[in-house]
Amino acid sequence: MPEITREIKLDPSVVPPLDDSILTLSETETEFLHSAISADDDELKSKIIEAQKIAQHPYPCIRAFHFVNLMMSQNPIYPKVLESGKAGNTIFIDLGCCMGSDVRKLVADGYPASNVLGCDLRQEFIDCGHNFYNDSETCKIRFFTSDIFEVPYPFSAESALAFTGISQVTGLLQLREAVTHFYTGALFHLFDEATQYALALRVAMLLKRKPGTVVFGRHQGLPEAGMINDHMQRTRYGHSPTSWPLLWKKVFSEVESEEFAESHVLTEAVLTHGFNRKVIGSTEQARMLVWSVQIV
Repeated sequence: MPEITREIKLDPSVVPPLDDSILTLSETETEFLHSAISADDDELKSKIIEAQKIAQHPYPCIRAFHFVNLMMSQNPIYPKVLESGKAGNTIFIDLGCCMGSDVRKLVADGYPASNVLGCDLRQEFIDCGHNFYNDSETCKIRFFTSDIFEVPYPFSAESALAFTGISQVTGLLQLREAVTHFYTGALFHLFDEATQYALALRVAMLLKRKPGTVVFGRHQGLPEAGMINDHMQRTRYGHSPTSWPLLWKKVFSEVESEEFAESHVLTEAVLTHGFNRKVIGSTEQARMLVWSVQIV
């Protein structure tokens, strides 16, 4: 069973200071945020900067304003997920949803809010999202806190909790083999190789075993798999476009069978150019692995 190594508390001296000049919005992001927050550019910028300061966590993605960058919708498989959600009886979850911008954009694009879950380890991120979007009383998305590593593996009947509908979900244990569409952005790259495998096993335990099920995401990767040169002294592993499909093949061979992994799992992974090192406060450019895993 893979050993789990959780995140460590960072030494404040290695955390780069905040920098307002980093904030950059695409046309799509600006249009969405104008509609959801404010049509006034100055007011919108002020609210984004305020949300960043309230979040107060030294993740590079918070410093780089990625909580408003809507990267989920840029994944090549997003249109397929969206159309499936519009047409069928599905369940969508964003694990590590932070302030929930991606799932709010998903709902704005037409995915039924009643079928969408946002999960994060930190309640303060969820609260910050409701404050930023001013929708604590009106948002139909179900947000909750839960720790994916507390999902037991192997999964036993004694640990299972009954799934009684999305509106009643309070923890990941209730979602065993229930999720149709599973997104995880900027999460896997927080951990070492063994912990990433342990995470993938638990994600797989929550997926429906039927054609059309998709897990997708993005995180820092490398041209060749190996340790990431981390500017904040964290121990992190970077998968490559070659090693990432092998990980999921191994995962589904373990949770199902080798035949299932060979015949019913399709993994695609592409390494993008990533982000300018100034944006994340790093000494070198961070390249991102954009990926999807489909059950076919």
